[in-house]
Amino acid sequence: MQERNTLFEYMYRDIARKIEDGTLRDGDTLPSMKDLSTRYHVGLRTVRDVLSALRTDGYIATEERKRATVTHRTEAEEDVEATARRVLAGKQDVLESLKALELIMPPLFYYAAQHCSESEIGELCRAVKGKEFEVRKGDWRLSRSSLVLHGLLNKTGNPLLSECYASLERISIVSVHPSFESPYEKASIDSGNTLPWIFESLKSKDFDEVQYRFGSMYSGTAAYIESYFEELAAAYPYDGPREFAYEWDAKAGKSYVYAQVARDMVSRMAVGEYVDGEALPSIAALSEEYGASPSTIQKTLGMLNTMGVVETVNGRGSRVRLSNVRLDPRSVADKVFMRDVDVFVNAAKMVCVILPAVVNSVSDDLGGVERDALAYLSQKTGEWVVPSALTESLIAHIPIRPLRVVMTELNDLLIWGHFLMFMGPSEARRSELLSYGYDGIDALRERDLQGFSDAMAGYYRCMFAAVQQFFAATRRANEALADQ
Repeated sequence: MQERNTLFEYMYRDIARKIEDGTLRDGDTLPSMKDLSTRYHVGLRTVRDVLSALRTDGYIATEERKRATVTHRTEAEEDVEATARRVLAGKQDVLESLKALELIMPPLFYYAAQHCSESEIGELCRAVKGKEFEVRKGDWRLSRSSLVLHGLLNKTGNPLLSECYASLERISIVSVHPSFESPYEKASIDSGNTLPWIFESLKSKDFDEVQYRFGSMYSGTAAYIESYFEELAAAYPYDGPREFAYEWDAKAGKSYVYAQVARDMVSRMAVGEYVDGEALPSIAALSEEYGASPSTIQKTLGMLNTMGVVETVNGRGSRVRLSNVRLDPRSVADKVFMRDVDVFVNAAKMVCVILPAVVNSVSDDLGGVERDALAYLSQKTGEWVVPSALTESLIAHIPIRPLRVVMTELNDLLIWGHFLMFMGPSEARRSELLSYGYDGIDALRERDLQGFSDAMAGYYRCMFAAVQQFFAATRRANEALADQ
């Protein structure tokens, strides 16, 4: 397991790559510091540090009270054919990212609108009527309306929504070859300012209308970009390797490595890789397996002991103890653990919103999902193995790669759910959770897409409710003890 990337490294690497591949060209201006802060969901101090590093490394020039300007000329700019090859190599990545935006952003925008008052929605609609929201050179060929949408997503208080949106937006921007018309400008001229019409759907509270209007915004953009790719390929035929550059590090800035290892080990307990009473590998063995330092593994075992799923005895090693799991009250006071719980809650909320669209993406491959789920069940054991089998198999068969990355990242953040399932649900809730898993298997056997979607959504909603209920009760109990 590699050390997590910091938000600084993630932002620096992303901007530098866009300059090197020609998406941002010599003479282009970067968005303002405030805009960069919004798009990367980082503080202004991090933005300043990144811009300073980019200036030191020769990528940009900065002046006081002005936006940074790209000063780096790539070899591709000297060779128009090389520029074309770079653009065409990323064709599939761009189009698939736009498809992912089309599928999951409308339900997320609709969800965010439910957190807004009527006056706040009205302000959003008025904000996109001005000319300042037209596509402008040097602003990554994106309409500034994306900043309004980031503001909408931030109304939910769930940073994952805006972070995911920003990551998909950045990768869906295609570098415009100097000899060709910008597909973004062409789309803007041909369609006029349709943004007010699109945003007005948020007032209706009609999910289908929001899905249609915002979905058409992304599908329409994709059509212009695909036409641009065809024109470029006709002038500069390309049959070389394709590039897949999309990444979203949802854990960046939210988790320590030892907590990531702890989540993974709890997940392995849930599916029977580590059984109750079994001795865990030594610190040295775990350190080698996870690619982490011994001190990191010691912190991991300390966290698992505090959570109550592992018991460590000096000189005798560590053992799994699931038969008598108890939550040490110190866990609720532990900032790292509770931060992880908050991240888990945010990930669960996001999954509940986008899951119907994700399941619909595998509608032509339910047989493959069933096959992989049954294979998973034949190799793993444990009470929670069925939901794990369904989730892993669903993710493996998502045909749109950026969407697969999004679900993989969210699933990584949801691993704490396995531990919380050991602790939290009442017997009735536990039975309900497990029944959703078996309903999902039955729906796959019957090739019932809606039934599979309902079972998966029901499981995540029930898990989220159980966790909320458990921690609310735990906090109340701790507060009562503190008052005594």
